[in-house]
Amino acid sequence: MSRLLRTLGYVAVIVGGWSLYVRVADVPAYLLPAPEEVLGALATLVGEGELRPHLSYTARNIVLGFAGGSLIGIALGWGLWSSRLLRELLNPYLVLLQAAPKIAVAPLLVLWFGLSLTSQYVLILLLVFFPMMAATMMGLRDVPADVATLGRLLNLSRPRYLFTIQIPAATPALLAGAKIAVIDAMTGAFLAEYLSAQRGLGYLMILGNTSNDTPLLIAAVLVTVLVGLTGFGLVSLVEKLRRI
Repeated sequence: MSRLLRTLGYVAVIVGGWSLYVRVADVPAYLLPAPEEVLGALATLVGEGELRPHLSYTARNIVLGFAGGSLIGIALGWGLWSSRLLRELLNPYLVLLQAAPKIAVAPLLVLWFGLSLTSQYVLILLLVFFPMMAATMMGLRDVPADVATLGRLLNLSRPRYLFTIQIPAATPALLAGAKIAVIDAMTGAFLAEYLSAQRGLGYLMILGNTSNDTPLLIAAVLVTVLVGLTGFGLVSLVEKLRRI
């Protein structure tokens, strides 16, 4: 209850400061509308049924991209941790790929894959797999030496050793990486929609921007923030449930 009240207090301070600034500084509505105008735009989206298809489209892309990127990242992280040769071969390319600015890569993906879901998913995968790969490698390195020795003494097969010892021991690191990856998945989804989609929350932002509908633009941004907080909160919930 205290945490909820504290959160509501933060929201009240932000909204109150926003409303006061708009009125005292006499800010034009096209630059920064008052909170009630943004709330009205959001209510219109909900009332007319326009928000649900855009929100579900973005949420689906985030979930699928996050799941696919996580699987690729975990598999690649395990492979790099297991094989020195693989690390030496792939590390330079992986670092180069991660160093490339994704906002510059995104137009190339649209050029290569067209205005389709494929280009959107590839962008999300590129953003998600690296933190999950790094988290997997760090987690596997943290497996206690006595547990690893016990696994060898029991003569466990490689798959059984992975799923009964390595993955459970690496779970804290994987959840920490997932907190970063879920935000990256959201960023990738919105960036992809900005460039190539005709639906989604990113498309709503473009629509608000091109039509000079600032309340719509800010309403879409607020919904975007809520989606990101929801994803982060779900991963945090899984982390807390694991500790119980």
